[in-house]
Amino acid sequence: MSDEIAIGHLQKRKIEARVLIPFITACREKFGDGPTSEVVAATIRAQAAEEGAQWAGSFGSDVAGLRELAETVWAGGGGLDIQVLDQTNDRLAFNVTRCRYAEFYKELGLEDLGSLIHCSRDHAMVAGFNDGLELTRSQTIMDGGSCCDFRFRRKT
Repeated sequence: MSDEIAIGHLQKRKIEARVLIPFITACREKFGDGPTSEVVAATIRAQAAEEGAQWAGSFGSDVAGLRELAETVWAGGGGLDIQVLDQTNDRLAFNVTRCRYAEFYKELGLEDLGSLIHCSRDHAMVAGFNDGLELTRSQTIMDGGSCCDFRFRRKT
């Protein structure tokens, strides 16, 4: 029996951010932005790949499982509003039309950290979820885009 308290994905990321932000700020002051960003990005990617593998175990590692993950974990907890555009056995396309993660970081005036801590996870998560799938994304709300355009497809 686990002693963990179930919390939503958005709330989990907010808690993580409140710990990481002062730590990253201190590391930037001591070591500089470049080295700090490299270490943080590598750590986030490794963690995201592990999380992707865990989610594949829970949802299945195919496109349908990926959609269920997006709708139940990312959007279902209130973190995102998504609009599914297309789904087949080989691809999934959706837009994030509202991102409360981005809103959180913008409220703090830390969009650059939001991109580093949150958005940079996505490609590594997909690799951990199923390395036969790939993600392309040309814009994020966090970086000022009108939406986040997630396009997943089976590698050929």
